Amino acid sequence: MVGVPRSSGCQLCRKRRVKCDEVRPGCGNCRKYRVECPGYERGLKFISGKHQMRQRGKRNEREGGSSSPGDAAVSAGSTPETIASHTAALITAPKPNRGEFINTIIAAVRTNISQSDVTGFLSWIELGRLGTRAVLDGAMCSVAMHLVGKEMSDQTMIAHSRSVYGKSLSSLQTSLCHATEWKSSETLCAAMLLCVFELFAGTTSSETWLQHARGIGTLMEQRGPAAHREGWDASMILAFRGVLIMCDMFFPTEEACFLSRPEWKPIIRDGGRHLIHPPQLPDRTIRIVDDFFERLAELPAVLTPAYVLRESRTMGTAQQPEPEMIAALAQRAMECRRLFHAWFEEFKTLSVTPEEVPSKDPTSPFPVVLQHRVAWAGSMHMGYWASILILQEALVQCQWPGNFVESRGELVLNILRSLESVGAGTMGPYRVGFSVRIAYEFASVEHQRWILGLLDRFKKTYAATDGATYPKPRRDGEEESSS
Repeated sequence: MVGVPRSSGCQLCRKRRVKCDEVRPGCGNCRKYRVECPGYERGLKFISGKHQMRQRGKRNEREGGSSSPGDAAVSAGSTPETIASHTAALITAPKPNRGEFINTIIAAVRTNISQSDVTGFLSWIELGRLGTRAVLDGAMCSVAMHLVGKEMSDQTMIAHSRSVYGKSLSSLQTSLCHATEWKSSETLCAAMLLCVFELFAGTTSSETWLQHARGIGTLMEQRGPAAHREGWDASMILAFRGVLIMCDMFFPTEEACFLSRPEWKPIIRDGGRHLIHPPQLPDRTIRIVDDFFERLAELPAVLTPAYVLRESRTMGTAQQPEPEMIAALAQRAMECRRLFHAWFEEFKTLSVTPEEVPSKDPTSPFPVVLQHRVAWAGSMHMGYWASILILQEALVQCQWPGNFVESRGELVLNILRSLESVGAGTMGPYRVGFSVRIAYEFASVEHQRWILGLLDRFKKTYAATDGATYPKPRRDGEEESSS
């Protein structure tokens, strides 16, 4: 389920619980007290639980029906006002006009951003569905306008994308509360797009996307595996599987990642159908990509108990985990590591091995870096190295025989030296977010500080890589993670 705060005042007035005059761009209260008005963006909160039907007499019109002022994905009062009014009129116009406008926005993305970068990432969106549902149209507009605005350094467009995003949250709430619309493909796609917006644009919290990804996972679970077996719904879960797994790693629950369950494992495999991959990509390559995500889905079941074990030992708590639990964790980590190693041997046959080249970044602490010719392959290299770091640390905490210090240092350097090439471009921070967060835990103090500086650059286009969510760098002389 999803909820949006009812108050429409600015964030500061809502926090202070005072009446807001809602003047834009800054309200009267903020002007009176000479503070910067934080704006009117409202957060979205997913609540885990079964879908709840709305009471009789409160049914809204199906969004696929004729448009009305209540169907608007953006209001005429958005900022800046002139552009907002124009966009609102188009989104609430009859379907053909609305569809034409949405396609114009998509064309702007294709024109201004590399085809192999963002447009490849958004390949799971069925453009033929645009222009038929206000909830989907508004979500698509918010993402597309933000990406183009960032690429062109157009602050007006960026500001307006946030206004569209805020209105789209309300539309999404309506769809999720509808007796049948909650399980439609368009509603799922809209929820995913708004989560993508949060990854890139950020909201009131840099971790909002984690909560929303959790809600999207709950929505997928309630729709069931069969609903994602074929077609558009299959492509959506394939495109989002990485985000769902990352959510379970950094926002853990007591249960294992649902994608690791037997009934879901076949669902997160493309199987050569080319649902999200370009037609020229060999089927064998797609199978290897599928194998990677299948192994990745097992990691939360190792990472969460290993973290709890490390914290209990670090804090010196009296109640230590049972020996049987530690033994089971060690066995699981060993098996996962074996499967990852076997996967990597096959992955290397794709001839995607990086080469060493001189660094072009004057701020880099590495004179020689790893150049990955194919960005997605570089991301998988980094994901593999990060996964092995996690599994080795789990074995260390289980006091498993073996010295992992040397290999740990090599894995960290491999990840950090890959950032220059794999982290480039609009989608670069998205590709490296998981691996750099893991590498940070084991990096030296000098490299931790360098990573935080790099994140400050990344978050200008990709808000999810916010250094504020990372632990503070260790003090000079302080040891790295336990060996």
